[in-house]
Amino acid sequence: MQSAKDYLSLTESAVRRLFDGIDSYTSVLKAITGVTFVTSEPYGPAQDAEYEAWKVANERKLAEARAAEREYLAESFALDTLCGAVLQVAEKAIEIYGQNEEIPKGLPQTIKPNLSKFCVGRLVRTVPIGLVIYAARNQHTHFNDEALREPSVSIFKLLATKHGYGGSQEIVDPAFDLNNQGTLSFASNATALIGWRSYDNYLSDMRILLSEQEYR
Repeated sequence: MQSAKDYLSLTESAVRRLFDGIDSYTSVLKAITGVTFVTSEPYGPAQDAEYEAWKVANERKLAEARAAEREYLAESFALDTLCGAVLQVAEKAIEIYGQNEEIPKGLPQTIKPNLSKFCVGRLVRTVPIGLVIYAARNQHTHFNDEALREPSVSIFKLLATKHGYGGSQEIVDPAFDLNNQGTLSFASNATALIGWRSYDNYLSDMRILLSEQEYR
């Protein structure tokens, strides 16, 4: 392969199939959409009565939602496996063809010059998405290791805390909390966070990450 453009072209059919698979898993959750209890009643007997009536009226939808949740959770690691494969393709492309040589100010000191290629792209929770890809790929690949290494740990710390909620109180997002023992791989969470649920979104970002001038 001579260029990043060649790499993206030669991996396109595989990555498209990965996104088709990802969609087949995430589409299961569409059954849950619209099953939400909303009330203007304050806490108390009146709200309890309204909630009980709502449950009876939506019994079928609630049962379908619970079934969809069970099906989704049963396949959650399969979903992570596909998302991890997307991250692997993207990480390897940046490793080989990335051209950035600058590290933006404000990133953790654990980000060394050898990772400058990954310090590119739009910011997600203060982190360039190139670094999100790098850290999420590492975590997925080494999910069975005793502990994730730096600088991936520092990157996940930002993803877990720089979400803009809680004001001065630090609230840790369990979707990116490495201490969350209920999550083996964060690959699906990471790709969802950066909006990679379609090939077109993936390609749009990758063209920028790999130096947009190649595609003019």
